[in-house]
Amino acid sequence: MLRARDRIGLSAHYFFAFAAIGFVVGFVPLFLKSRGLTLTQIGMLAAVYALSGAAAQVPMGMLSDRLRRRKPLIVGGTLVLGASYLLYGLAESFAAFCALYLVGGIVFFTIVTLTNALISDWTVASRSTAATFGRTRIWGSLGFILTLSLVSALPVIVEGANLLPGIALLYWLSGMAIVPVSELERPGRQPHAALSGVPKLLGNANLTVFLLAFLMYRLSEVSGMNYLSLYLQELGGNNSLIAMAFVASAVVEIPFMVWVGRASDRIGRRPPLVVAFLVLPLRLFLYSRLVDPMDVFFVQMFHGLTFSFMLVSSLVFVADLSPGELRATGQGLLNMTSGVAMAVGPFLGGWVADRTSISSMYGLLVWVALGGALVFLLLVCESHPELSGDSRDPRPMSCPRFLRPLARILFRPLIARRGKVAD
Repeated sequence: MLRARDRIGLSAHYFFAFAAIGFVVGFVPLFLKSRGLTLTQIGMLAAVYALSGAAAQVPMGMLSDRLRRRKPLIVGGTLVLGASYLLYGLAESFAAFCALYLVGGIVFFTIVTLTNALISDWTVASRSTAATFGRTRIWGSLGFILTLSLVSALPVIVEGANLLPGIALLYWLSGMAIVPVSELERPGRQPHAALSGVPKLLGNANLTVFLLAFLMYRLSEVSGMNYLSLYLQELGGNNSLIAMAFVASAVVEIPFMVWVGRASDRIGRRPPLVVAFLVLPLRLFLYSRLVDPMDVFFVQMFHGLTFSFMLVSSLVFVADLSPGELRATGQGLLNMTSGVAMAVGPFLGGWVADRTSISSMYGLLVWVALGGALVFLLLVCESHPELSGDSRDPRPMSCPRFLRPLARILFRPLIARRGKVAD
C-alpha cells in the first residue's frame, strides 16, 4: 500500500502534469495554426508525437523492468519535456516542429508508462491498483480545471507564445513532485528478465484481443478530442468558451474516476469497460450534430463514462495480466497501442476534415468506435484475478431474470472462449 507521502507526491505529480496538459490540449493546436500550419500538418505532428512515443514504450518499459527503477526516468523525462516546449517559440519551420514533437512524444509516453508501473508495483499485492490510481489521478483533473479556468478569466495568457513558459514550468514541477515518492524494494538488476516479455504477454489471447479493441477505441477518441478546439472555433466559439468546454469535461470525470477505481477492484474490469465502449460512439455522434458551440457542454457530460472508465479500467486490466517482472513492459504495450492510435487517428482525421468538414470527420469516427465496441463485447473476458475463470463454467447471475441479458453483456463476452481467460 502507498504511504501518505507517496500519495501526496503522486497526486502533486498528476496535478502539475495535467495543468500543463490543459494548455497543450486546448491551445497548442491554435498556436500551431497561428504559425501557418494546416490541419493536415497539425495531424502529421500529432502522428509524429504519437508514433515516436509508441515506438519507445516497450523498450523503455523493458529498460525500467531490467533496472528495477522508475523514478530516475520519470524525473529526467519531465525536465526534457519542459525544455522542449520552451523551444516551440523558436521553431520557424514544419521540420523544426517535427523534431520537437518526436522528442516530446518519446518522453511524455515514457512518463505515463512508468508512473502507471510505479503505482502497480506498490498496489498489486493488495488488489487496490484501480482505487489508488483513481484517488491520485483526480488531482490531475483538478490541475486541468485550474489551468483552463484561469484561461477563461485571462485569455491573454494563451495568445501566441505566451503559453509556452507556463507549460515548461508545470512539467518541471511535476517531476519535482515525484522525487519524494518511494520505489518498491526489488532485487538488483536482471538484464535478461524482460527480453522475452512481449511474446509472453501477447501470448495471452485475452490481452491481445483487448489491445485490438482498445486501439479502435483510442483511434476514435483521440481524433475527436484533437480537433475539438478547432471545431468549436469554427462554430463561433471563443477561447473562453473552448477553455470552459474542457473544464466541464474535467469536472465530470472526477467523481466517475473515484467511483470506478473502487468499483473496478470490487466488481471487475469488464463492466466499466463495456460502458465506455458503448457510450463513446454516442458521444461522437452528438459532436457531429453540433450547430451552436454552447451545445458542446451537454456532450461533455458523457466524459466521465468514456474517459474516466476507460483510463482506470484499461490500466488495471493490463496490470492484471502482466507478471510482476513485466509490469512496466505491460504498461508499455498499452501506451504503445494508445500511441499508434494517437498517430493514425489525428492524421486521418485531419485529412478527412480538410477535404470535407470536421463534423463529417466525427461521423466517420462513430463507426470506428462501434467496431471497437463490437470486438470487446464479443471476445474480451474479465481479467480481475479473483473474478475471472473458465468461460465454459460461468458464475450464476445473481440478479432478477429480466436483467440477466444486461448482466450477461456486462460480465461475460458474447462469444464464449475455451480455457482460462486470465493467467
